[in-house]
Amino acid sequence: MRQLAVNQACGPNVLAVAKSSIPSMTSKQFIQQIVRPKPSSITHHECRHCGYSVEKDIDECPQCGSHEIAANDLE
Repeated sequence: MRQLAVNQACGPNVLAVAKSSIPSMTSKQFIQQIVRPKPSSITHHECRHCGYSVEKDIDECPQCGSHEIAANDLE
C-alpha cells in the first residue's frame, strides 16, 4: 500500500531512479567515505622565542638565533 502512495506522489519511475543512483560499493563504505574523509594535517614550525615561522629542517631561528623550534600540527 505504501508503494502505491509513492508512485502516486512522485511518479511510477521514482524507485527505479533511486535504485540506479546507489553507488556500486556497499552503503557502509560509501557513508564512511563521506563522513570520515582522509585527514589532512599540516605541520607548522615556528620559533618559540620570537614566533618567526621557519622551514621544517631549520634548527636555529634566522630571526633571533634561538634553538627552540616548535612543531604544531594543524588540522
